[in-house]
Amino acid sequence: MNNITHSEETEHDQDNIPFDDSIIAEMPLRSSGWVGYSDDAIVINDDECKKIHTEDVAEIGLRTLQWDIAVMSILLVGVGGYIVLTRNPFIGLCFALVGLGSLYRTYTHRQALVIQIRNHQKPVIIHPTNPETCHDKLAETAGLNQVR
Repeated sequence: MNNITHSEETEHDQDNIPFDDSIIAEMPLRSSGWVGYSDDAIVINDDECKKIHTEDVAEIGLRTLQWDIAVMSILLVGVGGYIVLTRNPFIGLCFALVGLGSLYRTYTHRQALVIQIRNHQKPVIIHPTNPETCHDKLAETAGLNQVR
């Protein structure tokens, strides 16, 4: 875990979100950017910068893998292989490639940290490099019971 601390008396350059005088500890995300936390807020900086106050956080969860999609992707690869061997190789190869693409996408979205915000239907989903540690720290910061 990469904990970088710094004083936040300046404004962030992307969205001009003013930070408090508190210290933020940052943890890197898998793709790019970081997620940080302080005593009163969670700050996510990936493509855009978002600041979520801890009193607005309803739940923080850790989603390991979307097993239903992974199983369906494996079945699609199997059906494609069967069609290649028995029927039409081109159509079977198409089925297998779609299944492999879906399996790869499911794998890249593993270990997602889901932050449910009060009065918002859609949660914020991030992919930190060390999801379990990030989950524990953010749940502790928000003062929530850990939901896994």
